[in-house]
Amino acid sequence: MKIPMNRIKAAIRKTPLFGPLKWLAALLGRSSYPLSFSHTLPAEPFIDRAIARIGKNPDPARREEEFYSYFSEIWAEGYEKGLTQQYTAYLPYIPKRSDLPFLDIGCGAGEFIQFLSANGIRAQGIDSNSKEVARAKEYGLEVNQADALAFLQEQHACFSGISMLEVIEHLPPESLVSLLSSIFKSLAPGGVLLLETINIKHPLAFHSFYCDPTHTRPVPSDLLVFLLQWQGFTCVQVIYTNPVAFSYQQRADPSRAYFSYAVLGIKPTLSI
Repeated sequence: MKIPMNRIKAAIRKTPLFGPLKWLAALLGRSSYPLSFSHTLPAEPFIDRAIARIGKNPDPARREEEFYSYFSEIWAEGYEKGLTQQYTAYLPYIPKRSDLPFLDIGCGAGEFIQFLSANGIRAQGIDSNSKEVARAKEYGLEVNQADALAFLQEQHACFSGISMLEVIEHLPPESLVSLLSSIFKSLAPGGVLLLETINIKHPLAFHSFYCDPTHTRPVPSDLLVFLLQWQGFTCVQVIYTNPVAFSYQQRADPSRAYFSYAVLGIKPTLSI
């Protein structure tokens, strides 16, 4: 008895293996869902979206200076919710100390500082971009314009914690070691360091990385873990956030299923 092909295909679609096999077939160029030769999509209204969020048009005389402030606001509606989820994942690791502030380096308009303050954590920030600092001050935040390395060299054991969220990929690779050394000295004993960046093991990482013209080089998690351990941080761990998995295999491997990662380390309370 010959079984009709349509019945065979219907039976295959009901099996647990159909999803992974369809994904594999697409990779091998044998997908049963062919694409048309061309496809046109309307462009995203990036400029209009940025203007709506900032509340004013860019100044024609200061377009170069204002570029990054507007560029950082182009993402689709709902990304603020993702930021809140991300910050919430970090909250259990952030110390609450009334005697020492928490410092956010490269704080931008102060989103993370606002979140920490709303959760009872005394926080302040620095950023090299004058426009971002001005925006943060409009929200009443304690933010100053400063170069991170120069600022930290004047601090000693005076912060309960320091964060750099989506910052290290902007830095020249050769400056990272000296910056981490200065951060270590600026933290009080028991202080935490939180470094977040793009997870380059994720399939979409490079699209996001090269979408920002100010990025210099992606930083793998293994390198960042070693650098923290080298500086003397203990209890180093990797926190993955923003799950975007495309396959069963990817879901089983957190290092490939999450779009972002952060490395957390603690300055020892005793010299080692």
